Amino acid sequence: MNEWIVERCSKPFCCKEDAEQYMIDKGFDGLVLELRDGTIQGVCPAYPDGYYKNAKVLGTVKTKAESCC
Repeated sequence: MNEWIVERCSKPFCCKEDAEQYMIDKGFDGLVLELRDGTIQGVCPAYPDGYYKNAKVLGTVKTKAESCC
């Protein structure tokens, strides 16, 4: 999958670094989260707070570009 899932404003990644690099390359601001099951998700800033309950924020990406969604 090469793009954000627009309906969800999120995309799964194998690791924090891949998520951050993808977001930087695309000019997307957002958060990198680790979910309770250990999976990594990149989410845009418009993502509803609390949607991924108990997710750990691994990083924040600010590109000074437009939001992904």
